[in-house]
Amino acid sequence: MEELTKKSIVNGTYKDDKISEFGITHLHYEDCDKNELVKVNEEDFLHKKCAEAFEKMQKAALKDGIEIFVVSGFRSSEEQIEVFSRKFKDKENPTDEEMAARMKFSAPSGYSEHHTGYAVDINSVEDDFKDEPAYQWLLKNAHRFCFENSFPINNWQNVGFEPWHWRYTGNEEALNIFAQARK
Repeated sequence: MEELTKKSIVNGTYKDDKISEFGITHLHYEDCDKNELVKVNEEDFLHKKCAEAFEKMQKAALKDGIEIFVVSGFRSSEEQIEVFSRKFKDKENPTDEEMAARMKFSAPSGYSEHHTGYAVDINSVEDDFKDEPAYQWLLKNAHRFCFENSFPINNWQNVGFEPWHWRYTGNEEALNIFAQARK
């Protein structure tokens, strides 16, 4: 295993059960078997069980006059390297401040819930989503469809509050995958 360095985090070469840096903890997740993924819109895929539950939740929300939709679903470890590093001025040598800020709201490759196919960003990836009726609806109803907000305010991992990021926990596989995260 490569030593934990900023470069190994950025390049996605560090592999362990978790990364704890700058007071932030990201847990390791394997990529979903691509045969388990289904297309949910023009660009996004989810694990088929998650997609089925999301579709039911989407229909229920619409009955209440609320529109919810997927803005990001499955993301491979390879894709996450680019997602994580895109804001660094120098990808080979980001500053501690850049790393801390990035880790607060983005997981390094190998550590994103999106790798599982059971995580979904809903409607927006902007902080003001917390003020939208769709977020209020999710807070009241998402549990009925086995979805939970992965990174609420003051979460134990110290990841920034992401009102848009939800994980599916409606089957044994998903529960096992997220067991450590659900402390």
